[in-house]
Amino acid sequence: MTKEREDRVEFLFHEALDRPREERDLYLETEESDPEIVATVKRLIEYDDDTEADPISERLASVAQCSTARVIGRYRLLQELGVGGMGTVFLAERDIEGRPQQVALKVLRGVPNATGKRRMARERSILAGLNHPNIARHIDGGESAEGQPYLVMDYVDGLPLPSYLKTTRPSLTRRLELFLHLCDAVQHAHQRLVLHRDIKPSNVVVRDDGTPVLLDFGVGALLEEGGESGTVTRAFTPGYSAPEQRSGQAETTVTDVFGLGALLFDLLTDKRHPEFCKEGAAMPAPSRVSTLEERRRLHGDLDYVVAKATHIEPERRYSTVAELSEDVRRYLGGFPVTAGPDSALYRLTKFVLRHRTVAIASVAMLTLGAVSVWKLDIERARALEAERTSQREAVNAKASRDFLVSVLAEASPEAVRGQTVAVSTLLSNAAAKLRQGHIQDPRARAMAWMTVAEVYADINDPKSALAAAETAFGLVEKLDGGDLDIEARASHVRGLALIQLERAPEARDALNHAIDLSRQLGKSAPVMARMRSDYGTALLYGGAFEPSEQEHRKALELLDAHPSRDPLLRTRILLGLARTLYHKGDIGSAARFIDQARAEGRRTLADDGFQSYQLHRVAMMVRHAEQRYDEALEHAEQALSQAYRVYGEKSRFTADMELYLGALLDDLGRSRTALSHYHRSQQIAKELNLSDAIQARDAVRLAMAHSNLSDHDTVIALTSDALRRMPDDPVYAPWRIRARYTRALSLGTLGRYDEADEDLREAVVLSAGQGDASFTSLPFVKLRSAEALMAMERYEEAGSALAEAAPVEHAAGSDPKAVLALMHLQARLDAQRGDMDAARRHGEQALALARKHYLPDTLPIARIELDTARIAIRQDDQVRGRELLDLALPVLRRELDPRAAELVEVARLVGGATHSR
Repeated sequence: MTKEREDRVEFLFHEALDRPREERDLYLETEESDPEIVATVKRLIEYDDDTEADPISERLASVAQCSTARVIGRYRLLQELGVGGMGTVFLAERDIEGRPQQVALKVLRGVPNATGKRRMARERSILAGLNHPNIARHIDGGESAEGQPYLVMDYVDGLPLPSYLKTTRPSLTRRLELFLHLCDAVQHAHQRLVLHRDIKPSNVVVRDDGTPVLLDFGVGALLEEGGESGTVTRAFTPGYSAPEQRSGQAETTVTDVFGLGALLFDLLTDKRHPEFCKEGAAMPAPSRVSTLEERRRLHGDLDYVVAKATHIEPERRYSTVAELSEDVRRYLGGFPVTAGPDSALYRLTKFVLRHRTVAIASVAMLTLGAVSVWKLDIERARALEAERTSQREAVNAKASRDFLVSVLAEASPEAVRGQTVAVSTLLSNAAAKLRQGHIQDPRARAMAWMTVAEVYADINDPKSALAAAETAFGLVEKLDGGDLDIEARASHVRGLALIQLERAPEARDALNHAIDLSRQLGKSAPVMARMRSDYGTALLYGGAFEPSEQEHRKALELLDAHPSRDPLLRTRILLGLARTLYHKGDIGSAARFIDQARAEGRRTLADDGFQSYQLHRVAMMVRHAEQRYDEALEHAEQALSQAYRVYGEKSRFTADMELYLGALLDDLGRSRTALSHYHRSQQIAKELNLSDAIQARDAVRLAMAHSNLSDHDTVIALTSDALRRMPDDPVYAPWRIRARYTRALSLGTLGRYDEADEDLREAVVLSAGQGDASFTSLPFVKLRSAEALMAMERYEEAGSALAEAAPVEHAAGSDPKAVLALMHLQARLDAQRGDMDAARRHGEQALALARKHYLPDTLPIARIELDTARIAIRQDDQVRGRELLDLALPVLRRELDPRAAELVEVARLVGGATHSR
């Protein structure tokens, strides 16, 4: 058999393997007219399916068809979806809290040895970190009872890419947009040090809404077990593999660039490139094999892009997937592509095509003088400068890629010898090498530090991100002529880190600088939208709600005007806008944007990941404000679960969500349950070495929970320490107010009246600059003052304070719990004055509100039940009094500190009620 026929057999064999068994014969008879080749391929397929070659796979296939035994691990096999060179894929399902979830379960070929099992477990943990709307999410994995390895992934309901193209016949622009989504997915994986290594059309499924999803991420790496057995399972598809894969050389990110380039060829031509390109030969230009009507559109730029992406020599391809996707975007925007010829004529031609009207008008004006020529020359100079900027960015991208490859090398099986290595450890090692001078070139060193900073920011380690960004800044300043691209990126990362560290003024300055530089560089609308949104977040952290809202709205406007309309970025901006509106008090608008973000997120967000975490976190706050408490708790629990699963225990995200869930539970009356969440948040904050100011602020929340439990000694200790540690800064004024009035109540209850008075006076002074803020406005401070004064039995002063607190009942966006607190205190004051009818009326009103706005069987309800019972008993309504005491007593005993005065009071009342009966 000739070499050409062997290549044809190999191509058809692998293509047939990627199809369901029942479709293979039809495919071969349709695609190949030579009966000898068809017969050869069928024999190879029979051999591949031979039970002696892979008995466990055959056993599992038979198990899948058995109606009584179709379970692997926790998964029920429903039907076979397909068989390929890497294994068999089944549609399966599992129960999640009583609800079935459908998944794709892939049974891999071969049985790994002990070394292979350890490596596969490590690889699976890495794959679990991939969270992107265009990647089929890795859910689970393990071994069957027979020892066969399997992977569990999202089940993607849609059409394989070839079928989608044949059915819908999308336009060229739509094909390129689809390709850009896939590039984003691969770039996401590369940023997390994961290669795909088997990119091909059959590994792409397009959902009904047109969203492409890339399958089998990292499966090739899982299959290369090697080790003690000395065997290596084929981990790529020869027809779509890069030259270095076929020759057994090292695979890097440019290996996936080749795969994407080969996929782009198929997308542009509606043909399979292995039919035109024998392995080892250069990829033909797409325009040469296209229809006549498409040839003109493909000729030139897209030919250049495919040629560069699929170059036989890896070093001559695009250095990163980001470079490849940027060239496709440049083509869509009418700009010169970096893969094109390096000539002024080419760049000028692209300029004229982008500005046809301007160019025609300029030609017409030539007869009027040289002014038009001068203007055209200015535009041409701008185009050339933009091209030079693009080239500088490409150099920086290559430096970043090279550095990431060196970091990735430290995670190879040979380097780690079977041990798990965290990304933070790799970054720490890389930073140590950079400090030792392992990279000599100043620009490359700056870019390496920039890369470290960006990854640290992605994993939410702001201190390390800030330190790395500052180092990059210092190196850029030493470069001859500087480097605006690195400086802009470093300023952006610096701003993000400062936001996380709650240093809002510095964050604003850094992000302003990044925006100015990015404008000079002509950065794309999505890049500018991301920066404007981040700047809006910095404004929010500084309490500038109106400007923050304006920045987020401007970011949304910029993004929506751009053709790409990046859905992930749009979700991010919508969440930022919703959060700003929430803090501004515009809950209705915040809820509308949350609903938009959720609708966008259903199409784009993975179940895990930063954006999904943020969606649940912001939704929790908004639903709480809308008094949709069950939904708020559900969002909080999901966000906390994701924080632990995605970021681990030692993460600011996890610390924050423990804190927020504690605050939510405390607000809904579950103060004792809230304590455990507050304590876990504090422990993580200490391990992360967060600033004293942040830890002190969070200690005030903990003190408020202890106050609700009448644990006054602990309240005084916590608030006193917090007030010492918190800076005298307007940003922390609300928390100093809370600390003051919370401590005043405990001091007054314990008889330390002078100290309590001092705290109340200071809280009133601080509240003067707080406007109508819900919990720190003057009326609310007066409400808390009335509570403290009543604890000190100074009822006339308490009555005056309560009168000044009355506006909380009618304030815009007033908290219902403030209103019920007002009614409860009024009932107590009425009872003290002897107006029992008014006391009973206010007490019953407060109780009705409490049962609406607190969870059942909670301490706030029990306290109001106790006071209302006392009033009923004084009115000789023993039945109502005893009924309320019976409801309150179990909760008070369960929740209160044993030293609490309420327990003494309830014992007296119970005894009195029993005696009266």
